[in-house]
Amino acid sequence: MKNRNLYSIINGVLLVLILITIGLIGFTLYKPSQKASQSDKVKMSQTDKTEEDSSESSETSESSSESINPSQLMPGTNHNYHADSYAYSTSEIRSYMDGTATTDQKIVFLTFDDGPDTVITPQILDVLAQYQVPATFFLVGNNVTDETKSIIERQISEGHAIAAHSMSHNFNLLYPNRVGNTDQIVYEATQTQAVLKTYLGDDFQTNVFRYPGGHMSWTGLENADASLANLGISWMDWNTLAGDAEPLSKRPTTSEAMMQYIQSSTQYFHDTPIKVLLMHDIVGKELTLQTLPQIIQYYKDQGYTFGVLE
Repeated sequence: MKNRNLYSIINGVLLVLILITIGLIGFTLYKPSQKASQSDKVKMSQTDKTEEDSSESSETSESSSESINPSQLMPGTNHNYHADSYAYSTSEIRSYMDGTATTDQKIVFLTFDDGPDTVITPQILDVLAQYQVPATFFLVGNNVTDETKSIIERQISEGHAIAAHSMSHNFNLLYPNRVGNTDQIVYEATQTQAVLKTYLGDDFQTNVFRYPGGHMSWTGLENADASLANLGISWMDWNTLAGDAEPLSKRPTTSEAMMQYIQSSTQYFHDTPIKVLLMHDIVGKELTLQTLPQIIQYYKDQGYTFGVLE
């Protein structure tokens, strides 16, 4: 009886030891599993964070992109955001015109001087919108007023470029005795810039200037050229013209005659596929307005693309 009780005690102790051993083994096996689970959670958390950051970055980028209106003025330029894709440096284009550089590109720049005009300019803009082509408008500062503010705003919003054409357009002030007056030229160029900023905002900046009458028409412009260049301003003439400002004896009187004038006028300039066409958008230039659709179609048929000057 005594031995039987001792045997029972021993079996009980062994059973307890076995159970304790099994428990320890199970706990040891379970702990790495827990660590792996925690590690996975960290990885998942990091992945979720990366995806979240990426999503936020994408949303911010999209939001930033959506906040830019293509028709708004591009700060520091003379055109809107959309026009940046077809805006060309004035000094570069001039180098093609004078033969110091060459290119195979066929680009035409429709340019209009002396505006804005409350009667003709809006109609010119209507035609350009209809044919979906841009132009560069060389404005006279004295014509930029409260009355024409909506016109120049439209020029920017519809993808055109704005350039300066002096304040006064007065040959006697700008070129006394046909010689350039540097102080007057620089003054009028900067004043035109200032008045344009008044109406278009401080973000507007045009670095394009056309001498009234054309650079080719006067002498002694070297100092004026250098002074304008120091201000970051480049001058631009033309190498094709519609003839709408020629003396009456030479001025075209029909659309057919104007088209012939445009095509023949290029013979007087350096041969290049780059064309800068001179026209005017003021009262008295109704024939230019009437012929403009034919002019645009002519260049399209010839394989030209249309650009603006900056």
